[in-house]
Amino acid sequence: MAITPMIDVGFPTVMTQNTVFALPSSRCILFTTDTAATVQQSNDPAFAANVPVAFTNGQQEVAGPFIRCTSGNITVTVKKF
Repeated sequence: MAITPMIDVGFPTVMTQNTVFALPSSRCILFTTDTAATVQQSNDPAFAANVPVAFTNGQQEVAGPFIRCTSGNITVTVKKF
């Protein structure tokens, strides 16, 4: 899996399945309208240990600097704290 460039803050980004995306900071909020997609976060780009991201009302705080979508594609917008 290749790491894509960092996701820009405030702009919608299409996450393609099984591609690792770097986040702009270690604490962000993800916003999406596709809450059925499976997204994981991790502290390392190899995803040796990962935690599912469970969206509530289309948003979720993430603390890992890397994320990936494992079920199809999803459009997310990232905002920093």
